[in-house]
Amino acid sequence: MNILKYIKNLYTGSENLIIQLSIFALCGVMAISFNETFAAYTGGSIYAVFASPENNMAILYTLLGFTIFIYLTGYSYRFVNGLFNEENKVQLPSISLNCFTTFLKVFPVMFVWGIYIAILSGVGLFLTKNVILFFIWSLLILILLPFINLIFIRFAKDFKYTKEIFNPLTLLKFIDKSFMSVILFLIQFIIGAAIISALIGFGTRFAINLQSRNAQLIGLLSIICIGAYLEQMLNFAYYQGMTKIAKDKIFD
Repeated sequence: MNILKYIKNLYTGSENLIIQLSIFALCGVMAISFNETFAAYTGGSIYAVFASPENNMAILYTLLGFTIFIYLTGYSYRFVNGLFNEENKVQLPSISLNCFTTFLKVFPVMFVWGIYIAILSGVGLFLTKNVILFFIWSLLILILLPFINLIFIRFAKDFKYTKEIFNPLTLLKFIDKSFMSVILFLIQFIIGAAIISALIGFGTRFAINLQSRNAQLIGLLSIICIGAYLEQMLNFAYYQGMTKIAKDKIFD
């Protein structure tokens, strides 16, 4: 599968070890921070027996988690920009604070398209009385999301705000040119995500069954960090595959 090749590409480059360790650390801290936030507001978490921070700490954990999420989002689009503009380069970029700037560039595009999605979702509210129509409409919005992501990828090519980027009709053009390629790639991505979810579930059950409470804590924390890291690497492979589709089917 192409997704396996894209994942393999993520482990190339002279600075790859440092980059991978940095991403692992960021993903681990983000996952644990959000888990602590969940524990604070609901009283439960993936390791609820061990973590139940006070609500006044939840704000700190939430801010930390979202800060890392914002950074990794900017990092992803910086990666996409490199795939477009640096010939034959497929490895991950170096860790840099510039990723926050990249996120700020992409955010207006996300905001506008978020409004479009909200409008479509609002239309769906009028269909709630008919379960079948509501399901079909919801499924349609779900199918549109990866094609909307192609617009974000197009923007990341040069980070230029153009009418094409904000025009809703651009979505129809992208769908027409790339529909089957995106669907086939998404099937691979879903299979990859299912495998990771199964591994996380297996690891969690294994850790819970350990005899020592300390061993359980170490095991569950490890699963949280490793799971978040694997999901992020799959996400990078997704962006690599979608960028390849964009280059081959839309922009050429």
